[in-house]
Amino acid sequence: MGIAVAERDTIEIELRLRVPMPYVQALGGLAALAACEAMGEDAQILWPASVIVDGAVAARARLRAGYDGGVVAQLTVSFAEQRADADAIESAIRARAEAWEQAIGAGRSSAGPFAQFAGDYFDRMAGMGEQVELLFPNGNVYCTATLEGIDVWGRICVETADGRDTEYAPEQVALRLL
Repeated sequence: MGIAVAERDTIEIELRLRVPMPYVQALGGLAALAACEAMGEDAQILWPASVIVDGAVAARARLRAGYDGGVVAQLTVSFAEQRADADAIESAIRARAEAWEQAIGAGRSSAGPFAQFAGDYFDRMAGMGEQVELLFPNGNVYCTATLEGIDVWGRICVETADGRDTEYAPEQVALRLL
């Protein structure tokens, strides 16, 4: 007789962090990275904070933050289907967040909020070096560009058809793989 494992389709994590408020915006990407790593080698990050497996969105991280005697962040990770490994994914997110907070406290992330984990995030990004569509917030296509990377502030770096290298924040555009 096996042990029953509770499956969940959502993780709710509250974090009280000693980091500057402008850095908190990186937590969605950090959660996506940790979930991606916990979900296995086939998982990739779809910028800014989704995890895809076999081209389909498997998880999305969302962030709300504010002050309550210090910085408080509420991360919600929603899965496309219930997952038995949700506890392991939650543990991975908490471990990444703790290491990130410690790195910031030690001054190892002064370049920007993604600096401490940008290399790992970059390595798991879907669409690197490929043509992607950038979408306005209303869903309309802004342009097609080549995805080149991510900077230390979490902005995607792209080369547009006219050869311009440009960065975009998640508030400006969404990314669609082609």
